[in-house]
Amino acid sequence: MGQQASLTSKKSVFGWLNSRISLKMMSSMIGLIILICAVFSVTEYQISNRLTSKLEGQFDLRLASSIQSIGTYLDSIPEHVEDIDGLTSESYIKIKTELQRILETDALENVYILSNNTGKEQIVVLTGVDDDYGTDYAFTDEMKSAMENQTRTYSTIYKDEYGTHKSVFLPLKDRNGQAFGIAGIDIDASIVPETRTFIFWTTAFIVLGVVVVGAALAYMISRSITRPIALLVRATEKVADGDLTEELVLKRTDEIGQLANTFDLMRRNLEALIRKVSASSKIFTTTSGKLYQSADEMGASSQQVASSMNSMNEGVSEVVVSITESTSSIVEVNVDLAKVTDEVKSMQEMAYEVSSHSQDGQDLVEKTLNQMNVIQQEMQHSQDAAVQLDLRSKEIGEIITLITNIAGQTNLLALNASIEAAHVGEYGKGFAVVAGEVKKLAEQSSDAANSITELISSTQQDSQSVLSSIAQGYQAVEQGQTWIHEMYENFKVIFNGVSSFSAQIDHLKNALDKADKSFEMITESMQKISGITEEQSAGYEEVGAAVQEQSATIQEITGAIRNLSQMAADLQQSVQSFKVS
Repeated sequence: MGQQASLTSKKSVFGWLNSRISLKMMSSMIGLIILICAVFSVTEYQISNRLTSKLEGQFDLRLASSIQSIGTYLDSIPEHVEDIDGLTSESYIKIKTELQRILETDALENVYILSNNTGKEQIVVLTGVDDDYGTDYAFTDEMKSAMENQTRTYSTIYKDEYGTHKSVFLPLKDRNGQAFGIAGIDIDASIVPETRTFIFWTTAFIVLGVVVVGAALAYMISRSITRPIALLVRATEKVADGDLTEELVLKRTDEIGQLANTFDLMRRNLEALIRKVSASSKIFTTTSGKLYQSADEMGASSQQVASSMNSMNEGVSEVVVSITESTSSIVEVNVDLAKVTDEVKSMQEMAYEVSSHSQDGQDLVEKTLNQMNVIQQEMQHSQDAAVQLDLRSKEIGEIITLITNIAGQTNLLALNASIEAAHVGEYGKGFAVVAGEVKKLAEQSSDAANSITELISSTQQDSQSVLSSIAQGYQAVEQGQTWIHEMYENFKVIFNGVSSFSAQIDHLKNALDKADKSFEMITESMQKISGITEEQSAGYEEVGAAVQEQSATIQEITGAIRNLSQMAADLQQSVQSFKVS
């Protein structure tokens, strides 16, 4: 029974929360704030630990530096700590003075030397205290550990009646190397717990402030949201009850204000719709009676339309037959026209070929005519050269005649010289020999001149023959040039005629192509007309059937109009339940 009561209590609490959106919003926002504060607190705790670790590390560095200085100093002086036997000992005064200097220089709290040499744990030197020597002082665990392990040892941060400290202990050895005491340093570490305390309370105040301010903001925000929603809920309840007269006005520009404005616009539209529906239902009730009468008249008209459609269907069927026959004739004409087009296309190709050949022949004749002109010019040059050759031959003949005369005179001179040499006797024998040689040369020159004369005569005869042949060839070339020129003119006439014929064939081919395309378009149009007419015929049949169906449908519409009239009356009665201004 107790468990059941507890469950019932929990359900009632959750049901109360779920029924209030403001409580849900506040609880959600406060929960989020608490979560943020928890995360912030954990983060602060981690930061505090890290800061403490860093501070302890800094303390360790300071302690290590100072204890190192003390150890170095004690090792460097000739005096030994175990030799101190009182406050007036020179070693005591010297060592305490140096320890005091290190204390002040490094800003330390205490610097001291402890000993258990005689089995008694006591102070040997303690800065800041006059009668320190021989005072009992119990060793801590860290001090004992430093002596036993013979190593430098750091204490944790600890608190006593004098404050919060952190210490370091350095074991000291006597002349025999045996541990007899320690050198220690205390440093003020109160900043660590003070920092922890400051961070803790600062975090606590921040968290508390955030929770308080967050709760206040959550309450204000939830109230600013839920209050207009409550007004909107009340307005919605009135609309649900049929009251459309109350306006909802919220002077807000946020989403809730937009929702309220949209709801009020919907209310006004619904109010206008109810007015229109009320007016329309009245009009519809009146109109339905007229529609019922019109439906009867439409039934009678549909019967007449069905009869007319049957007559039109018979006429369209005859048109379809005529169009089909015309389409067949046009298709045959189109086929014949295609054949003529193919033949004209062949003629066009032949005309192109003849035109090409005539153009080639004209070009060839033109080239031949140009070549004949060149030959004529060359024949003229040859004739001129032959005339010059004949003239040169005559000049050479005259020169040969002169040479022959000179040879005859030379022969006479040689003969006279021989005669004169014979008269001289022995003195003229040499001259006679020369004269004989000259005579031989003269005779040889005369013979050569005669031979050349004969050759020149033959050459002159050949030149005359060549000149005569060139003259005849020149006349033949002129005659051939005349004929070729006439042939060129004839080819030009042929080419012009073929070109004109080709142009006419092209025009004819273009005209046939256009006619062919026109017939194709006509054929397609006739086929389309035939198809459309057939479709119209089928359509008329369908329309006839549709008119029959329409007649039956009109009967159904008449019954439906009767039902609509009753529904309009019911709608008018339902609209009256709404309250509009």
